[in-house]
Amino acid sequence: MSIYLNELGLVCALGTDKKTVLTNFLAGEQGFMKADSSFGINTVIGKVAAKFPDLTAFGDYQNSRNNQLALLAFEQISGKLKKLIVTLGDEIKRPLNIAVVIGTSTSGIASGEQSMQHYLASGEHEQSYHYAMQEMGATAEFIAKLAKANASVYGISTACTSSAKALISGRRLLENGLADIVIAGGVDSLCKMTVNGFNALASISATHTLPFQAQRCGINIGEGAALFIMSQSVDDIALTGFGETSDAHHISAPHPDGDGASKAMLAALESANLSASDISYINLHGTGTVQNDAMEAKAVAKVFNNSTPSLPTIPSTPCTASKQLHGHCLGAAGAIEAGLCWLLLSDFNKGNHYPVMKLSGELDTNIASINLIAEHNSVNKPLRHCMSNSYAFGGNNASLILSVEKEN
Repeated sequence: MSIYLNELGLVCALGTDKKTVLTNFLAGEQGFMKADSSFGINTVIGKVAAKFPDLTAFGDYQNSRNNQLALLAFEQISGKLKKLIVTLGDEIKRPLNIAVVIGTSTSGIASGEQSMQHYLASGEHEQSYHYAMQEMGATAEFIAKLAKANASVYGISTACTSSAKALISGRRLLENGLADIVIAGGVDSLCKMTVNGFNALASISATHTLPFQAQRCGINIGEGAALFIMSQSVDDIALTGFGETSDAHHISAPHPDGDGASKAMLAALESANLSASDISYINLHGTGTVQNDAMEAKAVAKVFNNSTPSLPTIPSTPCTASKQLHGHCLGAAGAIEAGLCWLLLSDFNKGNHYPVMKLSGELDTNIASINLIAEHNSVNKPLRHCMSNSYAFGGNNASLILSVEKEN
């Protein structure tokens, strides 16, 4: 059964519409990441620069920055959603079941932080604050109201794999006949908890992050939203493969040999009925931390470099780490980076352009070699199948494969 990604709404530090995001993604410049000290430490963040919508009409407990980001993304898919509802309704001859699955790790926590500051100063919380703003299902509920969803509505919070798993869950709902249309994706907003939490783990970089480079020292946090319309209605781009594993090596550190990561990639290839050589491009998890990058490089090399003496060597698959351009968007990262893959495969990328990485320093020669794209026009292979990797605390791993049937 083929599951198609009929439309995408995408908002991040790279822009608030698909064309702008793709243009800035392909340019590979880090200028959209800004130095910031407003969270109590000196770092660089990927903040969305946009006029945020007024959510007053939705009630106080839905009026969060997370939901504002969600609405910016939803507005990009609402037109296609309405058309698809009519088309599928005519085909199926019954009311459609519409589900919503959203990955997040922050939800409305920033509103809680703001209200707590008000409480410390005045002894009372802000009147507009409601604890429900922080619930992990709050944004899924908000989007469900926008979409008039009438089937499963829930949130997934598995740290940095949350929204990759939302897409996988959406596929399963469709395959099992539990929904006709699924809106799946992820939304996360900047807040003190995540920035300072990662700083407590000594994982925050004070300067621009340097994935896979010798001087890397940590991540830059970002925010954003990516929402997909998923269905069995034939379209140009499909979610053809996925893999999920849990290596449970450590509460926050990845397995040093990348065992779970490599198994997730292999599972995704198997479910898509593809071989490693079929993958045109990999969007790496690439956080810029010492341990993650070493683990992921080893896992990618294991899956994509064939060193069997009796067989010809398979060239390393081109890859980049987009988090250096938009920040690590945590629960929204998987969907945002799958969204970047969707854009590469779409008609927005008519020139078949590959993204590039800004390499400010020397690559780390102590980790496995992978084919990081550092120069424009250095890859001419048609973009047909893209893999997006997401890895989370607790050894939680997810790999997605997006594929296009036609040539760009």
